[in-house]
Amino acid sequence: MGTLDGKVAVVTGAAQGIGAAYARHLAQCGSTVVLADIDENLAEGTAEAVAAGGATAWAAGVDIADPDQCRVLVSDVLDRTGRLDILVNNAAIYQEARSTPAEEIPVDVWRRIVEVNINGTYFMCRAVIPHMKERGSGVIVNQTSGSVFVAPPGMAHYVTTKAAVIPLTQVLARELGPHGVRVNAIAPGLTDTPATRAVAPEPVIQASVAGIAMGRLATPDDLCGTLEFLCSDASAFVTGQTIAVNGGSHMLP
Repeated sequence: MGTLDGKVAVVTGAAQGIGAAYARHLAQCGSTVVLADIDENLAEGTAEAVAAGGATAWAAGVDIADPDQCRVLVSDVLDRTGRLDILVNNAAIYQEARSTPAEEIPVDVWRRIVEVNINGTYFMCRAVIPHMKERGSGVIVNQTSGSVFVAPPGMAHYVTTKAAVIPLTQVLARELGPHGVRVNAIAPGLTDTPATRAVAPEPVIQASVAGIAMGRLATPDDLCGTLEFLCSDASAFVTGQTIAVNGGSHMLP
């Protein structure tokens, strides 16, 4: 038996990278998985690969910055399955967040990153909360970033939006705890994905690796055990927490 047999999960930003790894892992744990992404065609290919392993999985196109699209996505999942147990808010603008001095970040870039990374996370939470409260159970896992603890220069747009996810997680945990709904966050360290390779020059990556206790970048699969823990009954009394998965690049007190 899988740790998440019978559960229904929505993973945003699931077409590739960390989101795709999350979707595969939740499916392996027994969940039905909806791979939500703004790139529906790419998500469909990933969903087919997930389903090829015997899981129930399908893709859904959604721009999480649009609250109506978030609402329709959740409604469609409920119509199809009758339940929604797990929301993984992984989608974010990262690869497009080029290193830029704070005063030179284009206003339209700043606004779009805020719309997706903060507003989109909130809109997806907003869409699932009524159902989870009514059922008296559910899990929300938000994706923040280890960058919020190290504040890399040039990344004010990305770091600010990812930092906002932490208090959102805490407030929702307070509000939803009495209804049996748990809300936590994962803060990945620098993770070896195509997006990271596009954003960080090789010298930056090597300098980062030098400061990681385990001597390498994370891989998307390194994050999946923590996700499974937070989504399963193994963490039944864990809520409002941010778990850093970074190989020891920084160590919180």
